[in-house]
Amino acid sequence: MISFLETPEVREEAAKMAEEMIANNSISFPPSADYPLSIADEKTMFAILIALPPSSDERKILRGFSGSLKRHYQIPGYVNPCFSISHWEEEEKKNDERIHELTSLIEKGNDSLKAERKKLTEESLERLSKLYRFRCYNGEDIQLPSNSPWGTGDCAGLRCINTALRKKWEIIGLAEFQIINGKPEFHAPCTSRCHLLLPSMLGLDYLYADSSIAVIEKEAGLLSVPGRGDDKKDSAAYRFHSLFPRSPVECTCHRLDMDTSGLLVLAFTRDAKRKLSMAFENHEVKKEYEALLEGVLTEDEGMIDIPIRLDVDNRPYQIADYQNGKKAVTLWKRLGVEVIDGKKYTRVRFFPKTGRTHQLRVHSSLIGHPIKGDRLYGTRTEGERLMLHAAYIEFNHPETGERISFSSPSPF
Repeated sequence: MISFLETPEVREEAAKMAEEMIANNSISFPPSADYPLSIADEKTMFAILIALPPSSDERKILRGFSGSLKRHYQIPGYVNPCFSISHWEEEEKKNDERIHELTSLIEKGNDSLKAERKKLTEESLERLSKLYRFRCYNGEDIQLPSNSPWGTGDCAGLRCINTALRKKWEIIGLAEFQIINGKPEFHAPCTSRCHLLLPSMLGLDYLYADSSIAVIEKEAGLLSVPGRGDDKKDSAAYRFHSLFPRSPVECTCHRLDMDTSGLLVLAFTRDAKRKLSMAFENHEVKKEYEALLEGVLTEDEGMIDIPIRLDVDNRPYQIADYQNGKKAVTLWKRLGVEVIDGKKYTRVRFFPKTGRTHQLRVHSSLIGHPIKGDRLYGTRTEGERLMLHAAYIEFNHPETGERISFSSPSPF
C-alpha cells in the first residue's frame, strides 16, 4: 500500500493536531498535564482519520497513536487499541512476575535461566497476540495472521480504521505522521505489518486512493463487477461500494477478467468515472500485462492484429472473425523462456492497443501459444491460476489532469 486517502483536508487536520499538542505541551484531547508531550518522541507515529457516519454529512475525527506511550494504551481523545485492555493486563500478569524475577537473576550472571525466560516470554506474546480483533468491511472480525511480526496491529492508522469500521463510518481521509521539528512528517501505511491486515479489513488491496479515484491490485478469482445472481455479487465493485457507500454503485472505470490479477481503477465520484471511462474508450490509457505462454516464442517481439467477436452459441467464448469481428490489436515483447515441471513457457509483456473482451487470452491461443492456466482457451490443472497479470497502467487524473502511472510486479 502506497497512499490511502491522504487528502489535503486530512493533512491540514494533522497539522492542526500537531500544533495543538505542542502549544498545550500535552498529547491528550482535551489537554491534560497527566499526558505531557514528553511521553512521546520523534519516533512516535500518530494518525488522524476523517469519517462520515451513515446518512450524515457531519465530519467525525478519529485520532490514534502506535503501540503504547509509557505503558499508556488509552489516552483521552484517541481510539482504543485493537484489543481489550483489561484482558491484555490480565494476560500480562500471568508470566510477568516470573519473567522479571528471571531477568534479575540473569543480570546477576545466572545465564542458565535464559531458556526458561525465553519460553515464558514466547508463551506470553502468543497469548497476547490472540487478543487482537480487527473489523472488516463486511462486518466480520479477524485475528492476527499466524507468525505476524510483533507489533502488527498496533499501528496508529490501523487502529483508526478499525474504530471507523466498527462504528460503520465511511472513511474519507487518513494520514499517519511523526512530529518532526514541530511539524507533521507524513508516512504511508507500512507494508511489513499493516499490509498483513488492511487488504482483509478493507476488502481490497489498495495501492492508491484519493478523493476521486482508487487503484487496487485485484486478486485472481475475484470478479471486477457483480455477476448475475446473489451468489455472484462479491466483486471488486461490490466491496468498494460497501466500504464507500457514497461512491457510484457502478464504480469500475474498466474491467479485468475474473481470472486475471492486477491493477484496476475505481471511482469515488460519477464525474471521475465518466472521465476515465471515456479515456479508456478513446484509447488514452496505457496498459501493460505480463503473462506466461505455453511453448516458445522464437521472435523477440511482434503484433497480433486479429478481429474477434463473441461466439453467440458458446458464451462467453470469443472467436476470430475477419468479417464481423471488432478490431483487436495486441503488441507483445518476449521477456524470456522458463521451464516449469519440464515444460517450456515464454514470459511476455503485452501492450494491448484495443480492449476487447478476453483479447489477450484469445490472441494468445490464436497464435498457438495459449496463456498458462487458461481454462477457456488453453488448459488448466487443478488449483492452477491464469498466468495473466495487469502490471502497469498510465492515465490522466480525472480531477487534476496530471499524468499518473502505477506498477504491480507479477505474482508468478
